[in-house]
Amino acid sequence: MRIVFQYFTGGGGALSNIMLLLQTLSKLYPQDSIIVVCSNKSDLHHLNVFSNIEVISYDAGDLHQEIDRLMLGYVGLKKIASQYKADIVWSLNIGSYVKLDVPHVLSVNNPYQVYPLEDVVQYHPKSRFNLLVLRSFFKKSLCLSDAVIVQTPIMGRYIGQIKDAPTTYVVPKAVERDEDVRVDPLPEEMKSILENRKGFFTFLYVSTSSPHKNHKTLIDAFELLANQVVGARVVLTISHDELIKIGGGKAQKLVDDGYVIPIGWVKKQHLRSLYDAVDACLMPSVLESLSSAHLEAMEWGKAQIVADLPYARDLCGGAAVYVAPEFPSKWAETIMEFIPDDTLRQNLVMRGREQMQLFPKTWDEMARQIHKVFEGLIAKT
Repeated sequence: MRIVFQYFTGGGGALSNIMLLLQTLSKLYPQDSIIVVCSNKSDLHHLNVFSNIEVISYDAGDLHQEIDRLMLGYVGLKKIASQYKADIVWSLNIGSYVKLDVPHVLSVNNPYQVYPLEDVVQYHPKSRFNLLVLRSFFKKSLCLSDAVIVQTPIMGRYIGQIKDAPTTYVVPKAVERDEDVRVDPLPEEMKSILENRKGFFTFLYVSTSSPHKNHKTLIDAFELLANQVVGARVVLTISHDELIKIGGGKAQKLVDDGYVIPIGWVKKQHLRSLYDAVDACLMPSVLESLSSAHLEAMEWGKAQIVADLPYARDLCGGAAVYVAPEFPSKWAETIMEFIPDDTLRQNLVMRGREQMQLFPKTWDEMARQIHKVFEGLIAKT
């Protein structure tokens, strides 16, 4: 099978996960050829080390990135599929804007594209107009696709409400097990940053700094905790500069006093060690498709407090404590009740392990499910 995969630009955990998925497909199906199409600055170029993966940059010239994306959708992807004699084209979030000569599968992980507009517009980092344009091109690409893959039933339900949407497959993502990703100890510099000199109960929030990740609520909640001298701190995987941009002087004081620890983005091989270094997890995000942070907490035995939203309840079931997402006082109150309750945390960990039985055990399992979708579409052509 010759697969053209297209993810023009992106970063953070989503990119790390798609790289791991492509590596897994490469190893499981060595007879396949995978042609990866991306921008010239994408980390996907690191996949060139695999013998059956070829990474090519799409650059329409000395133009703006969005013009490049437009050209790729209208002209480039179809041309590349023909040039490489693709059996199938697979895109992430936005694909071709014209009908292709081979089956096109669209994986949709971006909730901004499918959740009701009024639920997401306030959190989008750009303007309402930008979001409307994004959603318009997404719908065009979606309705020209032959199948769509989502990670959760709730995303599937929203896709199903779009006129002329193709058949939808729900394929949840896996959490990397030890056999999927090398587990390395934390770097000494990070260990030093995490040193718990005051003996505080340590929470972890793994996320980017996007507005919908709702760091502001945590900053306000931990200010309340600090004012009451509660022995709790939170480790954030955003940079110090990103934190200060969100919380200003309030956030800086929390850093100075040891209540908030911004450590920056963490490589996959260090994630397990980071979870091992903390006591529990927080997840206040107001908008997700399927967040790895929830799965990681459940897989690696950490109780978690999460935003009380449908996506989180679908994902975590009874394996989390739920709090209204944008009420800092409720978060502070819940954290204070949560810390001394060992029995609650132990029960949440147990339920989390049970909940994880609903998800693919390995990336191999997820890759096989996706490959089966490809095989079915190709067989129909």
